[in-house]
Amino acid sequence: MDKFQTKAGTATVGNIGKLDEQISGDQVKYFLHDALGLTGMEVSVTGYPANHAFHLFHSHKENEELYIVTKGEGEMQLDDEIFPIKEGTVIRIEPNVVRNLRSSPTSGLQFVCVQARVNSLKQFNSPDVTFLERQFAEKKQ
Repeated sequence: MDKFQTKAGTATVGNIGKLDEQISGDQVKYFLHDALGLTGMEVSVTGYPANHAFHLFHSHKENEELYIVTKGEGEMQLDDEIFPIKEGTVIRIEPNVVRNLRSSPTSGLQFVCVQARVNSLKQFNSPDVTFLERQFAEKKQ
């Protein structure tokens, strides 16, 4: 990961590569909290081969999760309810709900999971954003 110091602060940039090229029989998963120095959330990027599920269900005590399916299809189970998921599906889950997901027998599954403490978001969009009308800087050689 590379750190970039700007006038206003620091940004961390990295590249985890193409998940399709890294899945070989089992899941591949990247946790980004430590790698990027995240301070208000955990983000994971996961890829499953076809016909795969993580071997444990889980829930959280304080954190909600947002799942964003970026490729493939499968199913998600929330407590005892099972429903289909595919590319473009987004799911928000409250802390105590027991969850797991699995890829279909014929398709792999890739998804991003964002985890944050429930009710911790104090502001978003308008109160927190500053819009600036400017052009992209010339790229340094």
